[in-house]
Formats: sequence, structure tokens, C-alpha cells
Amino acid sequence: MRKIILVVIALLLVPVYANAHANVVSSIPTAGGSTSFMPDRIQITFTENLLQLEGKKVNSIALSYMKHSDLGLAVPLTDVKVEGSTLSAEVSAGQYETGNYNVSYSIVSADGHKLDGSFLFTLKSFGSTFQSATPSATPVPTNGGGDGVLPLPIVGAIAIAVIVGLFVAFSRRNRSK
Repeated sequence: MRKIILVVIALLLVPVYANAHANVVSSIPTAGGSTSFMPDRIQITFTENLLQLEGKKVNSIALSYMKHSDLGLAVPLTDVKVEGSTLSAEVSAGQYETGNYNVSYSIVSADGHKLDGSFLFTLKSFGSTFQSATPSATPVPTNGGGDGVLPLPIVGAIAIAVIVGLFVAFSRRNRSK
């Protein structure tokens, strides 16, 4: 019985892989914000580096003008780049209508986890062309880390409670024999 307890303890002491996913840290333009000009680049920074495979597009970004609430008109993007944890694309020069724009993305973090998401921003001035100055990045609120993944300290506390419970149960069982 002691061998079983020692095996369980040894397995629980082995470093545990944290099942975390990449989250958005910041974006240009600001998610949910408004701007008076179309930025020259759309940029999203994540908490983890992004996977890059030569010759394959595993990360993508798109921009749409939300002319109607259910219909988005694609805005051309060029020069899509992945640099570490940042995904960016150049916005084509032109005039852009006032209204809501949707940035959508699909990424794969370096550890292989896939994440799809989107956010809106509002362009305030009609006929705005992109400027050479890019607005500064601001943090995007996250969902508080509630991706259904328990933080490592909580997993450790649960493991310790299970070990202690097993130890007490087996100790009492052996004493009663």
C-alpha cells in the first residue's frame, strides 16, 4: 500500500504542463475604441509567441467595414507579418467611411493552441485616409483568464489535498486490521 502512495506522490510531484492559451495583450487600434483616422497597420499582440511554419499561413488577420450589422465588407490588408507574439498587417491606402470596423484573427500559439477572435473599433471621420502616425497600443480587457483552465497553484492545492486524504484513509484502514 505504501508503494502505491509513493507512486501517486511521485507522479504528482512531476512538473505539470499548464494548459494555458494565448490571450490578447494589446491591439492597434484599441478593441472597442474609436479613432479619428484609419491606422496604417492593424496590430495585435498576444501573451505567447505565435507559431510560424515556412510556406504555410497558420496565422491570419482580416479587416471588415460593418456596413450593416450582419454584413461586413472586406478591407484589403497587405504585408501580414508575425514577429514573436505580434500579428500585424498593413491597411491599404484609401478613404474609409465612418462607422464600425471588425478586426478578426486566427492564430496558433507556439505551443500549438489555436485561437480565433475578433473585435470592433469605430472610425469617426468620413473619408479618413490612414496617417503616418500610428496610435499607441492600449491593453485589451481579457476575460479574467477564465478559459476553463485552473491556475497551477489551485491544481497543486487540490493534488496535496488528495494526497493527504489518501494517506489518512490508508492509515486508518491499516490500523483497523
